[in-house]
Amino acid sequence: MMPPKTNTNTPLTSGNRQVQRAYDLALIITAIALPFSNFLMSQGAFLLLFAWALDRWHNGPIFRNRSWKFWRSQPLLWAILALFAWQLLGQLWTEDLAQGWRALRIQLPLLAFPLVLITGRWDQRRGLELVQHTLAFSVAAACIGALWSGSAAAEAVEARDWSPFISHIRFSLMIAFIWSWWLLRAFATKQWKAWGTALILCVLGIAFTWKTASITGATLIPLSGLLAYLLAHTDEAEHRSSNVAFRRNGSIGLLAVFLAMIAFAMNSLWPRYPNPEDLGVKSERGEQYHHFPDRCLRENGGHVWTNIAWSELSEAWNERSTIDFDGRDERNQALEMTLLRYLSSLGLKKDRSGVLALTPSDVQLIESGVPTVLEVKHSGLRRRWDIVQFEIWNAVDGGNPSGHSLVQRFLFLKNAFRVFQDQPALGVGTGDVPAAIAASYDEANSPLAPEFRLRPHNQYITFLISGGPLSMLLWMAILLALVAVSGNAFPTYPFQVACLAAFIIALSCMTEDTLETQAGVTLAGFLIGLIGKRTIR
Repeated sequence: MMPPKTNTNTPLTSGNRQVQRAYDLALIITAIALPFSNFLMSQGAFLLLFAWALDRWHNGPIFRNRSWKFWRSQPLLWAILALFAWQLLGQLWTEDLAQGWRALRIQLPLLAFPLVLITGRWDQRRGLELVQHTLAFSVAAACIGALWSGSAAAEAVEARDWSPFISHIRFSLMIAFIWSWWLLRAFATKQWKAWGTALILCVLGIAFTWKTASITGATLIPLSGLLAYLLAHTDEAEHRSSNVAFRRNGSIGLLAVFLAMIAFAMNSLWPRYPNPEDLGVKSERGEQYHHFPDRCLRENGGHVWTNIAWSELSEAWNERSTIDFDGRDERNQALEMTLLRYLSSLGLKKDRSGVLALTPSDVQLIESGVPTVLEVKHSGLRRRWDIVQFEIWNAVDGGNPSGHSLVQRFLFLKNAFRVFQDQPALGVGTGDVPAAIAASYDEANSPLAPEFRLRPHNQYITFLISGGPLSMLLWMAILLALVAVSGNAFPTYPFQVACLAAFIIALSCMTEDTLETQAGVTLAGFLIGLIGKRTIR
C-alpha cells in the first residue's frame, strides 16, 4: 500500500515548480547529511530555509489562502511553539543566561524544521518518497564506510570509534527508523525492491550495531521491526477478517520471542554467589585462603572474591613483573584488582600456582590493564554485554560506580530528581540545568568522581528539571500530536511511519538527552516536520 496522493495547496505553476525543486534539494541534502556530518546537517537546514523563503516569494505569507480551519488543525505546530515559548520564558528565572541561550540554540532545529515544513507549500507525498530513498542510501553508505574504516585500521579500534562520522547512538536511531520504514513498505507493497532494501539495511545495521556495541541499536532495531510488522498487519487484518487469527498469532509469537530475550538477559545478569563446596581451605603451599561469599562478581564464570592467598599472590606476582602488586597498571587501575579478575577469568585460583600458570602474554596483558581474558576473546556487542554484567555485579558488591556507564545512569536520575524536588513547579530555568546538577552532586556527596557527574541522560527528566512538569508534558504532547495529526490527515501509510518515528524518538529519550546534541535534535526535528505536515487549507 503506497502513500495516498495529497493535494498541494497551490497549482504547479512555473514558480511553484521552482519552489518544489528547492524543497526537494533541501530534503535530499538533509537526508544525506544525517548519518555523515553535523556541518552538512546545517547546510541542509539553510537550504530548507532558502526553499521556504522562495516559497514565500512566490506564494506569499504563510497565512495567505489558509483559513482558520488550517491553523486549528495543527496541534503539532502549536505544541512545538508552546514548548519553545515556555523555554524562552524559562530565561526569566535563569541565572546563567548565556547557557540558556546556548540550550535554546542547540534545540533550534526542533522548532525550525517543523515550522518550515508544516507551513511550507510542498508535496508531502513526493517528499516522503525522496527522503525514504535518500536516507536509505546514505545510511547504507555510512554503515559501509564505518565498517570499512574500522576493518582497515592498523590497530584495534575501540567500539565507539567504529562510528567515524557521528555518534554511534544517534546513528543507531537512524538505522532503526529507516530499516523499519522500508520493512513497513515491504509488508505493505510486497515489492522485491522494498524487501531487498530492508534486508540490506538490516544486515548493515546489525553489523554496525555489533561493532559499535550499541545497546541502543540492539534494542531499537528489533523493536522497530516488530512495530512495523504489527502496524502493517494490523491494518491488513482489518480488511481481511479471515487472516485476523493468523496475524494475531504471529504478533503474539513475535512478542513471545522478545519477552524470551528479556528473560534471557535478566537470567544472564542475575547475581549468583559462590557455592561453599567450591571454596578451598588452603593453597598447595599451605596458606589459608580468604573468601568473600557475600560478593557475586564473576569473570568468565569464575568468582573473583574466592580462593585468595594474598601473601602468595603478592610474592609470586612481584617475581614475574616489574609493576608492583600494590601499584597501578597502565590504565591507572589497582593492579591487584586487575590480577584477581584476570586469574578468575582463566579459572585459576588466586595463589602462587595461579600466577605461575600465567603465560608471558598474560602477564603483559595484566600489566597493560586488561582485566579479563574476555576482552581478548570477545568483541563488539558481545564484549559490551560482558561489561554490563561486570558493572551490575560490581554495583551489587558495593563497588565504585564511576566510569560504569550503565550503573551511573541510575545515579544521574537520582541526582536529577533531587534537583526537581528543589524546584518542582517551574524548574530551575532554561540555563541553570548544568549548575543545578553540579550543586546537587556536591550537596549529596555523590560517590561519582567529578568527571562522571553528568546530566540525566533522559530527555523527559531534563525537560522536567529545566522547565517543570509543563515542559515535559509539552514534549510528550509533541510526540502524541505527531501520531494524531498524521492519523487524521492520512488513513494509512504516513500514519504508520509517524508511529515508527514517534516510537523511536520517544524510546531514545528515555535513555539519552536526544535533543541536547545536533545530530539527535536535527533527526527529531526533521522527522517531526516531514511527517507532521497536514495539507488542509
